[in-house]
Amino acid sequence: MAEPSFRPRRSMMYTPATQPDRVEKALTMAEGPDIVVGDLEDAVGPEDKKQAREAVQETLAGLDEEGAEAEGCIRVNGIDTQWFMADVEAAVQAEPDTIVVPKVESPGQLRTVEGRLVTAEAEHDVEEGSIEVLAQLETAPGVAHALAIGEAAGTVDRVTALVFGAEDFAASVGARRSRSNREVLYARSRVVLAAALGEVQAIDQVHVDYEDLEALREEAIEGRDLGYVGKQIIHPDQIEPVHDVFTPDGDEIAEARDLLAAVDEADIEEGGVIAHEGRMIDRPLIQQARRTVELADALDG
Repeated sequence: MAEPSFRPRRSMMYTPATQPDRVEKALTMAEGPDIVVGDLEDAVGPEDKKQAREAVQETLAGLDEEGAEAEGCIRVNGIDTQWFMADVEAAVQAEPDTIVVPKVESPGQLRTVEGRLVTAEAEHDVEEGSIEVLAQLETAPGVAHALAIGEAAGTVDRVTALVFGAEDFAASVGARRSRSNREVLYARSRVVLAAALGEVQAIDQVHVDYEDLEALREEAIEGRDLGYVGKQIIHPDQIEPVHDVFTPDGDEIAEARDLLAAVDEADIEEGGVIAHEGRMIDRPLIQQARRTVELADALDG
């Protein structure tokens, strides 16, 4: 099975799969989003599902690795819907980098997705495990079972991120959305914790008012500080402020590299602490520095 690689996922932009020109433009734009999601779920009505599958298949098949700047992704419909099986079949044939599975509510559903992907990959001569999975937690059962889902994600190599859906979650529990995000703070934090248990990435909620970039930036900072590595977006104007928040600056990178150099010199890789520039450095700070350098190296590459 292919080993998933580290991917920068600062921004994850949804585009209706029924609009292949927009999907292609997003995938190939310079300084575009890190992930482009051709959406077969919320953005597509029941009567257009088949057309959407065919359109996104054709779009991704027409782009070679050199043509796409972003990670190519397809969001399928939920496991319990009538469209799930056909969506996965079409997605595997398109060979995206990743698929998003919405409304995941139990560890067993991750195993169902894994089994279906393995079968489809074998049927279409696609390398097993080459398509990664981003599991979306956005319902009351999904958040309630988040920790178990996160632990299960750690045992399924292709699951590389958990994605929090605030709007669907709020609707699921009857919450009223507000700019403060207080009503989803518990769920938002729980998904980060679940991702940490599985040692996978966590991707934050959408900010639906795409014209209010100031509020978007504030919300992105909140998400970053909670532990998210990036944010879902719905408009190209949201890319720059989100990237600005989730990209370490030059001083942060230099500080992280200096810290790791000091750690290597002190040989405390397996434990212990050192004094570095007036601070006591132990494992948590080392892990944080490694994440900063890993992201910086990935963006440079």
